[in-house]
Amino acid sequence: MRKVIRGSMDQQLAYKLLAGFLVLTMVGSVFAYWIIGTGDNTTQEPQTPDTDLQKYNPDLWIINEPFNSISDALRMTPVGTVSANFIDLENMPPQMIQWVRQSDQLIPQVDSLYKSNTTKMFYARLHEGENQSENNSFLLLSTMLTPRNDFEYMVESNTSILIRQENEYNGMYNILGTPIIFAPPQTAVDVLGILYGKNKTNTSHDQYEGLLSKGEPVSYQVINSNVTFAKQFYMGIGLVNGSYEKTTAYLDANSSVLKKLNQSRDNSTERGFEQYIVNQSGNYTTVKIVSPELLTVLAEETS
Repeated sequence: MRKVIRGSMDQQLAYKLLAGFLVLTMVGSVFAYWIIGTGDNTTQEPQTPDTDLQKYNPDLWIINEPFNSISDALRMTPVGTVSANFIDLENMPPQMIQWVRQSDQLIPQVDSLYKSNTTKMFYARLHEGENQSENNSFLLLSTMLTPRNDFEYMVESNTSILIRQENEYNGMYNILGTPIIFAPPQTAVDVLGILYGKNKTNTSHDQYEGLLSKGEPVSYQVINSNVTFAKQFYMGIGLVNGSYEKTTAYLDANSSVLKKLNQSRDNSTERGFEQYIVNQSGNYTTVKIVSPELLTVLAEETS
């Protein structure tokens, strides 16, 4: 593995988070910033495959990990996740797919990144250390409908790591498989260390394990520790038994949020909800709302 030296690069793709995710969780910024490495003099192998392998070379597809929920993704993610979202388009009803694709600015760019249709996607914003304005990074995990490696890359010597060569992605690491890893070099190396190293417990899943236990895996999930109304926040939306269900969970929610949640529950039936359950257990507050109408569920405030 080549040595990583700190540098900086301007990458537009990874700057964009879900617009709907930002609105629903009241996150103030749409940008993710990072500092990444530039290479030393380690020899790289130019990739000049034949026509067929240029579009799909099965030898490059090496990752094979569970990727069915935000919990699965966080188990592959280094410690330091500030916010993350998971989208499973394969298991969404058409109305949810329409909503996600209209509100999401990242999915079409991931489609373009691989010249294929994205089926699942996880995006995490990470930071290391106490200063959140420094040492920032990101991790993009995804799967695609038609596996392709039809893009410009070089292969890191003696590895299956692809180094992107396009101007807008230059220097980013790609490791193909289920899921596909796209990240700055050091973050990608850290993910491989989790997947193939001896210590598989030092991950972002550990940060959010208690919160994640409050919700079942669904096709749209969000976690965030950069909100003003709680230490940690979770949201999951999915179609369950013919109705749309949204579960929100809070670690150490502030008093104004708790008051608002209880007030919203009191008149929930008149507002079209089949269920509106607020449960408190220790430092955690969990809210489950159910409605036959997706827009009713989406419009309900979370803080």
